Amino acid sequence: MPRKKRAVNDPFAALETEVPLEPTEAIPAVLGRRPSRAKRNRAWETRHRTRSYRYIPDEVHQEIVAIAQQMHVPTGEIVRRLLEYGLEALREGRLALTPHPRNAVSMTLYPEERR
Repeated sequence: MPRKKRAVNDPFAALETEVPLEPTEAIPAVLGRRPSRAKRNRAWETRHRTRSYRYIPDEVHQEIVAIAQQMHVPTGEIVRRLLEYGLEALREGRLALTPHPRNAVSMTLYPEERR
């Protein structure tokens, strides 16, 4: 037996019908509504591209987060500064990167014992 809509945060509140006892009974009614045709403005996403890097150990991530919290700045600013500093040191010859074979196809900067 269906029950009446009551809760303010009821996910089925927008339905014109009564809310069924089993949520799966409402699926046909929910799927019957047409999605919005409004176009999203993606200009902000285009200007602010996200970047991610794989193989960052949790210990390194946690250390960066701790530094950011200590300095009261966003984590991304710490990462950016470290990257800029590393690139500057590489250009000036203060940092040397030596690749090691990982397998027959690719290389790594970390020898077997540090991977």
